[in-house]
Parts: sequence; C-alpha cells; structure tokens
Amino acid sequence: MVNNIDIGQKLQDVRDKLGLTQKQVSEYIGINPTQLSYYENGKRKIGLADLNGLAQLYGYSVEYFVKEDFTRDENDISLAFKAGEINDEDMKVVLWARQFINNLHDMKIRAGGI
Repeated sequence: MVNNIDIGQKLQDVRDKLGLTQKQVSEYIGINPTQLSYYENGKRKIGLADLNGLAQLYGYSVEYFVKEDFTRDENDISLAFKAGEINDEDMKVVLWARQFINNLHDMKIRAGGI
C-alpha cells in the first residue's frame, strides 16, 4: 500500500528530475510552496485535485504516484525539461499542450474510439 511518504518521495523525485523548483511548481498549479513541501515530505495527504495538477504538469499519470508497482517510460516532455532550463513561456505552452492532449484523449474515450 502506498502511503503519503511514498507519494511525496515520487513527487519530489520527478520534480527534481525535471529541474523544477518548489516555487515554480506551486505557482503553476496554484498552491502555496509550503503545501507542496508538506506533500513531498509526506506530512500531509495530497488531494486528488492537487495530485492531478502535479501529474499533468510533470507529464505523468496519477497512477504512477499512487501505485507501488507502476512503471513508466521516459516521455518527450521529461526529456525536454532535462535538456535545459524551461522559461515561464515554455511552461505555459507545455501546460496548454498537456491539457489539450488530456482533453483529446477524454473526447476519444467518450466517443467510444479507445
């Protein structure tokens, strides 16, 4: 069973891997940096809305963070973050694209296409 500490460790590992600061991440998903720190340290249980926002920002599924044996391959967004610094405008484009892809996927599911 995954607990708050396990989820928090995964959140911190992914954020570090992407080269993002707590301040950057908290600004983009609209939470206080202290709250993000509590999540990453396992001191507070993360709600689904915040976990979903972080997962979308990081390019991961929510399942990656809440399942013990969930594995995933590197994706293009992760590699782009690793390639260099991402500025605010780049981050907005990534977030918009990520939301667009999620919306498109949801529409296909609802239409019975997947």
